[in-house]
Amino acid sequence: MSDNILQQLQQSADLALKSQSVQEGVHHLSRAFALFSEEANRLKSAYSKLQERFQTVNQELGLKIGELSRLTHYLNNILRHISDALLFIDLEGTVTILNEAAQKLLKIKPEKILFKKIGDHFPDDYFGFSMKEALKFGIPHSLLYKSYPNEKKEMEISTSFVFEGPKIYHGMILVLRDISEKQKLQLIANRNDRMKELGEMAATIAHEIRNPLGGIRGYASLLYRDLAESRHLQEMAGFIIDGTKSLEKVVTAVLHYSKPVQVHFQTLEIGAYLKQIGKFVKVDPAFPENVKFDMHIPHSPLLAPIDPEFLKSALLNLIFNAFQAMPQGGVLTLSLLKNENCCQIAISDTGIGMEEEQMQNLFSPYFTTKQKGNGLGLVETQKIIQAHFGTIDVRSQPGKGTTFTMTLPLKR
Repeated sequence: MSDNILQQLQQSADLALKSQSVQEGVHHLSRAFALFSEEANRLKSAYSKLQERFQTVNQELGLKIGELSRLTHYLNNILRHISDALLFIDLEGTVTILNEAAQKLLKIKPEKILFKKIGDHFPDDYFGFSMKEALKFGIPHSLLYKSYPNEKKEMEISTSFVFEGPKIYHGMILVLRDISEKQKLQLIANRNDRMKELGEMAATIAHEIRNPLGGIRGYASLLYRDLAESRHLQEMAGFIIDGTKSLEKVVTAVLHYSKPVQVHFQTLEIGAYLKQIGKFVKVDPAFPENVKFDMHIPHSPLLAPIDPEFLKSALLNLIFNAFQAMPQGGVLTLSLLKNENCCQIAISDTGIGMEEEQMQNLFSPYFTTKQKGNGLGLVETQKIIQAHFGTIDVRSQPGKGTTFTMTLPLKR
């Protein structure tokens, strides 16, 4: 209520009190009530306009909040689906953003680190630089590489700083990328290149050896025949023939190894295919009686493109290797598992197991742990799996057993 209206009401009230007659007093009171009613209507109208304005502002604010919520959800989705690990650390060292990739890479739950000091969870130089100095002086690091032998991973690390907007939003963006698998694939690629060169060289040498070797064996055979009356000399000629036979086996194995695998794909139901192989193994006379053969095959059908003959050869090689690893008996398990866009076939035994050094050399030509092996069985198996665009891995513990896992794509 304005001061002018209040003054007029006060005057009307005073005049009413000083009135000489009742009629004069009523007149002044009526004027006072009229002024009050007029001001009340004005206030009511102003309140209605204020209420309408409040509703409009509230509606606009609701729209802004909804838009902000959608934008926040959109940005969170982007952060969640970024494959690189990403953290935002303010200038006080507090972690304010941590995406899912960072949670997996650093193996930490968001409630343990979000809005807390990063130094409480990681050493100052954990990321390859002093976090305190970087935050204090605003020092970015474009690209760093850090190895973590205990965690068996290698990380590519980069940082940048944000100094825009209010100071409370200033800080460091820390981007992490696990390059362990990339390094592993690079090593495999380099090794495959070397193996290809060695294979070509070995094939050339084998061809060059085979011709004179045939001549040596032929002349030794003639010599063996002509020395029938000199038994000790004939025995020496026999040693030469046996030596050439052994060399011919090695040359044949080298030539076979150097040839690429030519696969012919068929789409088969893998579960039924493995069951057929299981039946074949159980009726084989070489199957040891002291070994129990278990199969874990899912009931749901699983189709995959394979070369049935080549894959059978690879599987049988692994299965019979497993038998030989259990001279005292044990359990052999053949399992099938679907994993996203691939299937995994695992062959496990409870045999003697292997040391780490042995596993590192398993797929090297001519490396063998058997007295009568040539060291090419697992190499040939690996060639077959790679021709299927798959991979083969091994896990083993001395005295507890070994598991070979073949991963094959469900689509070419």
